[in-house]
Amino acid sequence: MGDWLPDQLPVSPVNGEARDQNKSSNPESQDLTWMKTKIRGLISQFLEDIDYNGPVKGDDFDGLLQGMHNQARELGIPYPEGSRPWYCFTVGLHYARFCFPRHPLDLRIHIGIFTWLVTQVDDQAGKDPDEWGQFVSRFHAREPQPSPVARALDANLLGIRTWYEPLVASFIVISTLNFVNATTLEGAVFNSPNWSPTVGAVRWPYFFRDKDGLSEAYSYFTYPRSLYPDVACYVEAVPDMIMYINFVNDIMSFYKEELAGEKSNYMHNRAFAESKDAYQVYETVVGEALELSRRIILVLGGKGKEKYLRAWLDQARGYVTFHRTLERYRLHELGLGESYTD
Repeated sequence: MGDWLPDQLPVSPVNGEARDQNKSSNPESQDLTWMKTKIRGLISQFLEDIDYNGPVKGDDFDGLLQGMHNQARELGIPYPEGSRPWYCFTVGLHYARFCFPRHPLDLRIHIGIFTWLVTQVDDQAGKDPDEWGQFVSRFHAREPQPSPVARALDANLLGIRTWYEPLVASFIVISTLNFVNATTLEGAVFNSPNWSPTVGAVRWPYFFRDKDGLSEAYSYFTYPRSLYPDVACYVEAVPDMIMYINFVNDIMSFYKEELAGEKSNYMHNRAFAESKDAYQVYETVVGEALELSRRIILVLGGKGKEKYLRAWLDQARGYVTFHRTLERYRLHELGLGESYTD
């Protein structure tokens, strides 16, 4: 969204001091070193503060992998190794593997396929707004969807009610439909030369980030009714869960997005709206994520809610592992990557 660049030097998220570009004959190299040091420091401190100690190992990884392969073949969506759909498949596999280790295998497969599909939608909607701009209306009218990915996502959403309370299933579906609309809007409007952000629109960056983040759906995915039947035990924590999932993704994605020169992400959009530097916003978001984590644990920490808290901590830890494992996020370059083999 726009090509804004900060007028001032980025401010250090650790000590508030601007980078001194005069200390090296190669400012570009020094900037990269500065960026890596600051981001590594903040992520490392974040992991320490949330007491990250790795994911819970789920059962039957081979069953998850084979089950997703079987469903993908039935859906008729090719994903040859090395292709973009293949990469999206690995995203779905890792999310279901690390974030929901205690869920029934069939549900983990369902969530893995869901993630595979929406990751492809994220690629396609901006390029084909004519198709995806009509997805929601077709879904409500129960009209046929025109492409294999759209048909598969339509069917996957209808299957959500198998696993979740009707009201919870509706929240998941609505979150997904908002995601489709938001990603379509991004491609149709925000990539237009006529679009430019506005200083002072301070609510807009998170409003859009929330719509295109799917974090509400993933918050509710934590609690299938067969294992967690009492919605009252966790529903008050959901608003903070939604924001926490968004912010952790933003925190763990920021390094690779800075390397790519991306200026349309939440950090830069919020920085522009608030007339701040993106690194100042990054430090603020890390602090906000920690506060969100504390509040979620407080809400879920009551008597009788032990398994609800455990389920959230499974997802919260697994979501960090998800980012540290996938090469996409390039965290191994900061010494923060993880590797798991089976």
